[in-house]
Amino acid sequence: MTLLLAKTATETARELAAGHAGGRGLRLMNYHSTPRKREAEFARQIAAYAPAHTPFRKADLDRWSAAAPVVRPWLMPVLFEGFRDNVDVLLPLLEDAGFTAWFILPSHFPNVPAAEQRGYARAHTLHYHVDEYPGERIVMTWAEARAAAARGHVFACHSRNHAAVTPDTPESVLQEEIVTAKHEMENGLGQEVDIFCWLHGAEVGINPRADDLLREAGYRYLFSNFRLQRLQ
Repeated sequence: MTLLLAKTATETARELAAGHAGGRGLRLMNYHSTPRKREAEFARQIAAYAPAHTPFRKADLDRWSAAAPVVRPWLMPVLFEGFRDNVDVLLPLLEDAGFTAWFILPSHFPNVPAAEQRGYARAHTLHYHVDEYPGERIVMTWAEARAAAARGHVFACHSRNHAAVTPDTPESVLQEEIVTAKHEMENGLGQEVDIFCWLHGAEVGINPRADDLLREAGYRYLFSNFRLQRLQ
């Protein structure tokens, strides 16, 4: 995995250790495609974590770093890319266990016609390993996303086209992947989107212009490899 850090690895490790020592760790379960053939495995994972963890919800974003450590650590199940099997297979398991799902979604993926989704996925490093829906769509629909959001699940923008950021990413690309992506996702979801996550988990400081544009667009939080960062 590519690590995009604003500081050195040593400085980052020191800060992470200090955060964990202060009880500020937030535990994640990361998923991408979740095929039906692994449903029993996913069920066992969630059942093992549920008794020892507190579900992390959207309302916790503004209080978790300042709140007293919870008796049971917070757990955030993160579902990357918005694959259809996330909704069909994993989401019911999370709901049965009382967890909030955090969908990290490239905003354009649900708008791609079903016949073009596999080609789009290959071109934008959206990896799935089992094609459970031959001839059909492989990504969640906006209607499914709206229904999940109405039940309290959270959506974050994963750029428009599953894009990474570097120190020299041009302005035109930043505009599309940050600003256009926000408008596109909010139109599809029917609600404000104020969380962003770059491909490869870049954090604040990698590209100052990208950081400024995220704030100007109205994003409040940036999810990166090792941090949940407030933008404003």
